[in-house]
Amino acid sequence: MKYFDTHAHYIGKRYDKDRHRLFLDMHKNGVEYIINSTSTLELEEGLQMARSYDFVYLSIGDNCSWTTPPEGDEYMSDEMLARMIKICQRNEKVVAWGEIGIGLNRPEHTKGRGKENQIYWFKKQLEAAKQVKLPIVIHSRDACQLVFDILKAADMPDYGHGKGTIHCYSGTPKMALEYADMGYCISIGGVVTYKTARNLHETAKKVPLNRILIETDCPYLTPDPNRKRRNDSGQLKFVVERIAELRGISPEEVAAATMSNAKLLFDIK
Repeated sequence: MKYFDTHAHYIGKRYDKDRHRLFLDMHKNGVEYIINSTSTLELEEGLQMARSYDFVYLSIGDNCSWTTPPEGDEYMSDEMLARMIKICQRNEKVVAWGEIGIGLNRPEHTKGRGKENQIYWFKKQLEAAKQVKLPIVIHSRDACQLVFDILKAADMPDYGHGKGTIHCYSGTPKMALEYADMGYCISIGGVVTYKTARNLHETAKKVPLNRILIETDCPYLTPDPNRKRRNDSGQLKFVVERIAELRGISPEEVAAATMSNAKLLFDIK
């Protein structure tokens, strides 16, 4: 089986010792493509990584819940936004804008201007994604309805292959179906293998197969049976197997569908 990891974080100290070896082994593990999620702090390293490995692509954007302090815009600015737009326009390895969105899962996210900042830069980046005509990758933590309402109001364009994806989906099955009707894909990672993830199990059953993507969000959210270890794209087989089990179809069918869906959404020939 062949896999497409639509959301990974390979920039950082947790991979510094063995990143190259991991990437050399990807095809042996069935991993054909990886989209590396790259923030404003990681742009140069992300671009170099994509140049070094032909199967690595980028999404660039800023999820301001973790990079922007509540009382200031230290990492995100109009100048940075303009720079990101130029990178998207000039580099064919950049295939999506994101991850962007809102996280309200920590106390500092709602203090001062924390929430206000997130909403402001989320909307600004939605407009930037329209300008460069890229699908979006959405982050949502404890903000499902707020993010949904903003996206519905934004009325993002569909360039013939979908509007974007809701990464590491954590909402209700009902909302997932609404997203699918709006033109978004639902991205499922290692959490689907956890026994307690009942909402996600129902989502994996009910969302149309042509709207499902798979991801690792590595180094986080390692699937069972390796939950206590660092995650990597080679673990996607456990995600595929669990989705197949929930839907009552073969893993090969899930792997093929999610590969096709991702290549279509991110316009990878």
